[in-house]
Amino acid sequence: MRRAAGRLSAVSLAAVAVCLLAGSCGRPSEEARIRELLEESAARAEKRDIGGLMDLFTPDYKDFEGRDKAGTVRLVTDYLARYRGIVVHVLGVHPGAIGADGRAEVECEVALSHGAAEILRKLIRIGSEYYRFRFELRKDAAGEWRFAYAEWEAAALTDLFPESLDILRKLFPDL
Repeated sequence: MRRAAGRLSAVSLAAVAVCLLAGSCGRPSEEARIRELLEESAARAEKRDIGGLMDLFTPDYKDFEGRDKAGTVRLVTDYLARYRGIVVHVLGVHPGAIGADGRAEVECEVALSHGAAEILRKLIRIGSEYYRFRFELRKDAAGEWRFAYAEWEAAALTDLFPESLDILRKLFPDL
């Protein structure tokens, strides 16, 4: 019995050592945490939760056209006012440099649908709008990733990342 308990303790100790050496036992990778940020921002946009969405931005956020958080609130609010039933699909995500200094770069593609387009897409073949985003992210005081900078451009279906096309084919088999 003592020998079995000794082996169990040794196995437990080894498991703890592996977790400590790996540094991430049970914690998501930084890439996974970044993807979670992107998915959370998409969910907040779909819910029209502008305040919640802006909570995901750093206080000194700027975009490629010089908009700060207040300007971005106006931009997003105007967009949401024009369309009903916004659906945001985060497609391919390419994390770039993730620094030990709490900064990261990421490129991702997004499909936007609105109104009945999402529901009727298969019936009448209404397409989505596709965008490629480039973000600079920064960790806040709590260690959570936040948007510090963004730029985006429209993307043609033929120019999307291969993994973005795979995701779209799963979402919309008739694509």
